Amino acid sequence: MTNATANYAERSNRMLTFMLGDTRFAIDISSILSITDDFDKLERSSNHQDAFLGYLYYRNKPVNTFEISSLLGRQSNRQLLTNTIGTLQEAENDHVKWVQSLEEALRSDGVFNLPRKASECGFDTWLGEQAGTADDTTRALLQRFKGPHAEFHSLADKLLKIKATDGDDAALKELRSQKRGLINEAARLFKYAQEQLKSSVHPVVLYITRDGVTPWFALILDSMDDIVSYENEQFTQLREFEFESTTKHNNDPVYGYIHNPEADEQDCLILSAARLAQLIDH
Repeated sequence: MTNATANYAERSNRMLTFMLGDTRFAIDISSILSITDDFDKLERSSNHQDAFLGYLYYRNKPVNTFEISSLLGRQSNRQLLTNTIGTLQEAENDHVKWVQSLEEALRSDGVFNLPRKASECGFDTWLGEQAGTADDTTRALLQRFKGPHAEFHSLADKLLKIKATDGDDAALKELRSQKRGLINEAARLFKYAQEQLKSSVHPVVLYITRDGVTPWFALILDSMDDIVSYENEQFTQLREFEFESTTKHNNDPVYGYIHNPEADEQDCLILSAARLAQLIDH
């Protein structure tokens, strides 16, 4: 196969685009047999390379399935969301224990030694870190915790002061009131944020093909961006590219990019399905 023929073999001038981190990638539609939401049907396996997830069935035939982010050495947006959800679950549990510990201190003469200020709480530190690294949607959700989290921790000094001046019963009465108000609102905010992030996790399965009829392998994307068309003059080849070469230095799957000067959209790095297959084999 000549370079000229190979370069056009995966160019139908229509591409499926998707994001990994801040980078926009694309795969030519001619290489895609089917797009599905079959991820939940994946039969997992952990005895192979990191990118290999297991098997999906296309018309009752098993298809090797790979995580595109791992193949490209990128961090999965989906994994970032999953990690964020996990951290929120842990923080929610920690704050439930915080209330339980405070209530115990109000009922007895025990010492309450958990953070009384939001700034002393590990969750507050994590929120600050996320402000500079999270995507826009996640950052907007997490910013909603700032005020309620500070008020939440201020309850400790408030209730312990009531205990000292008015007694245990008065402090516990105020705690019951706060459980119906501020504490309940904080719990609802934790649940809401987790549910919103979970709704953003919807991986897409691409069945890749060589012949337009049978599946070659499957790729898992964090999500699908769009299907776009482009003109030949918008395509730039990055290097001479022999699609069927197995030489190790040719394993970079990106063979070109699309730039549309008339559209307000991010450039796309175009991936070769054949070169992705070579990455899998190596």
